[in-house]
Amino acid sequence: MRSSTTTTTTTQGEASSSSIIRAPKRGAYRQHGIAKRTRVIRIIGRSLLCAIMLLGIAILTCWFVVIPRTPQLMVESGQVTGYHSTIRKLNATIVFNIRSYNPNKRASIYVDSMKMTVKNYMSVPFHSDIPNFTMTPRNMTVLTPTILVNCIYPFGRPLHAGWIHIELSFSAKVSYIFNRWASKPRLMEIYCNHFWFKIDDSMPNFDNIKCQVDL
Repeated sequence: MRSSTTTTTTTQGEASSSSIIRAPKRGAYRQHGIAKRTRVIRIIGRSLLCAIMLLGIAILTCWFVVIPRTPQLMVESGQVTGYHSTIRKLNATIVFNIRSYNPNKRASIYVDSMKMTVKNYMSVPFHSDIPNFTMTPRNMTVLTPTILVNCIYPFGRPLHAGWIHIELSFSAKVSYIFNRWASKPRLMEIYCNHFWFKIDDSMPNFDNIKCQVDL
């Protein structure tokens, strides 16, 4: 009788222990979450990398297809339209006729914040702003900027009193435009030769002087 009771108790204990469900460890959940986040981060990183590469290829393709070239500027003529002079001062208004050409076949050139600078060896620089404009492909743009100069001669007017000697330069921000794509604005500097203007001459004093363009 005792042995049968003991056997029955042992069998019931084994059955109850085998029916217990153990909960999974917390470490397994944590490792699964880390692996999932890592996979998502990798997918996002690869997507961003592909997008950057495609954007770079598109920009390079547009750049090489357009093949942007530097614009060409030429001072066709210049004339003193009005002046007032004394023994030590000269106030004069100078009008320029400037021709700007875009040699590109497909790209337009947008010129922004263009400024003309005139310097005399005995005076401070004089500036004149030129309105923004766009040069279409293989097209000519004519500019007629006007500037007022005040030349001061502390030791009296020089021997060439009937002439004005100046240096002419320009600066602007330019962007190349191709369809809906526009390049980043770049600084363009233009240097022209020294000019001599005859004050009392009603005719232009020179013609077709090419300027150096740095872009």
